[in-house]
Amino acid sequence: MDDQQLKTLIDGIRSGDVSTAAALERLRKLPFEDLGYAKVDHHRCLRNGVPEVIYCQGKTVDQIKGIVERMMPYHTNILATRADASVYAAIRGLTDDCRYHDMARASW
Repeated sequence: MDDQQLKTLIDGIRSGDVSTAAALERLRKLPFEDLGYAKVDHHRCLRNGVPEVIYCQGKTVDQIKGIVERMMPYHTNILATRADASVYAAIRGLTDDCRYHDMARASW
């Protein structure tokens, strides 16, 4: 979640477009969401101005895909490092808005 998303949530609560229960559900996962195999830092963007980076080495494609799925509602800019073509294919299955650079071994 970044500053703009937080402002949008607050404005939604103020206007009545977002219920208290819905807001609490969104905030419940802040700052960390424990997936069992990884802790996703949803608050990093608020603290540092950049979202969490996924270090793919040592993780399965399914784990990386799960992390991306959890990050997508909160972040529009996701970087996966030490990624290979299979990681890119998995992320591409979640969104068409991604790229892969083979030499850098990065997907964004």
